[in-house]
Amino acid sequence: MEWTIRLEAKTEWGEVTTYEIGAVRRSTVDLTADSVGLSLAEAKALLAELQQSIVQCQIDEHITCARVCSHCLRLRRLRDQRTRTLQTLFGTVEVAAPRIRVCNCAGTLGTIDVSSSPLSRALPDRCTGELRRLQSELGARHSFREAARLLETFLPCAPINHASVRNRLHRLSSTIEAAEAIYRSAPSRPLIHIVPRLLRRLWS
Repeated sequence: MEWTIRLEAKTEWGEVTTYEIGAVRRSTVDLTADSVGLSLAEAKALLAELQQSIVQCQIDEHITCARVCSHCLRLRRLRDQRTRTLQTLFGTVEVAAPRIRVCNCAGTLGTIDVSSSPLSRALPDRCTGELRRLQSELGARHSFREAARLLETFLPCAPINHASVRNRLHRLSSTIEAAEAIYRSAPSRPLIHIVPRLLRRLWS
């Protein structure tokens, strides 16, 4: 038997694109316990390919929307085409991340070449929040090397090393200590006003 996995992406304006993620083949005659269902290696490979397609679709749509000038509603020009590496739970993906020129209606024409990168603003750490949270949690429960090994064993998020786990856990602890200092310096402020600020600093 053969199964083909396809991803159908539909934009908010109705355009539909289909991506072929991969295929799984099995013999139904020589069925064994090891050939039933997906293996861990197959699941990791399919998840990595699925993540690559989804992330690139998301970023393409985000870039398209970001190119629309908020003042004159015209489509801004691209300054250059570049790629950016993004770490996620389901694979390290390389995505297209162009820079966008400032619109001429902003009064910069003929003075200075100004551009911006929407992806740099959205993902300044080049890492998803979920991966950071899981690295921090495992790093708090296990040794840094063991946390990295667990992530690499069960998820297609390699390469993960103990230094990344350590650094992100230390960043978490520093953020918590900073939030405690803020609360101690202003004990009259309700904690509900401090928690959102902590979360924004923690996962930005």
